[in-house]
Amino acid sequence: MPLARPSRLPAPARLALAAAALLLAACAPQGDLGRPAPNVLNDEIMPWAGGHAARLRDEPVSGYAFTDAEREMRQMGYGLMMPTHPLDRWNQFWAELRRTRIGDPVRYDPDPRGYCRTLEREAYRSSRARFIRMTDDMRADRQRIRPFCEKAREVLEADRVREGALGYIPTLTPVQVRSARDRIAENRTIIAWVRHGLRQHADAYRCALNTQIVATPEHDAVMAERELRGLEEDIREFDRLCAVLPARGSIGVEQAPPRYYPRSPPPEEVIISK
Repeated sequence: MPLARPSRLPAPARLALAAAALLLAACAPQGDLGRPAPNVLNDEIMPWAGGHAARLRDEPVSGYAFTDAEREMRQMGYGLMMPTHPLDRWNQFWAELRRTRIGDPVRYDPDPRGYCRTLEREAYRSSRARFIRMTDDMRADRQRIRPFCEKAREVLEADRVREGALGYIPTLTPVQVRSARDRIAENRTIIAWVRHGLRQHADAYRCALNTQIVATPEHDAVMAERELRGLEEDIREFDRLCAVLPARGSIGVEQAPPRYYPRSPPPEEVIISK
């Protein structure tokens, strides 16, 4: 049975928890494709610490276990939320704080310019290599969007069933109802953060393309520009592909505060360089 939310901890305990959580995020090992490696730290300790940190910020934290679809959706969305370049360590760290919910999801928002700067510093034998690298990264993002949205639709459909069941099962306790509504909020917010992460990726690629076309102009820039325009179009189609419900839907008083959600521009806006 899910647990009720604990009372707020005293200030020293909150500071100790935050310090321990930051250390955990810094030490978290990664697996293939930049995803968190399956181990006790990533699978148990960090989610536990992140759940407690999120409760202290009055964010929704469900006591229910993830369904298979919910877990798969989070795994598939990981690469779309995290900074693209594996050597962009500082932004990888901030993004890990956000992913695990250890850090404030808005305060620890990665800087898209990190990809641009890291790519510029990285040594390559050929001046074409940076354009080829960013084109491959954009193509990989585009290939992940549709599978993620298919899984997101599956999760959203299950949430509609969950939300509807709350109205006609009278034996549910207040804690069970709250955990169900919190899970709906968590699922919707994962989709919103993936969309926000995609916009950050596009901003990062635009920054890198603008920088490299001045530093080392090559014909490969045309290919990169074409791929970026395709990615921007896919992002504009994201809401339709994922059938995303409004991020602040009617899920009851347990709804997360507005600051819990990413600050993304409206879907009709075209991404421009910063």
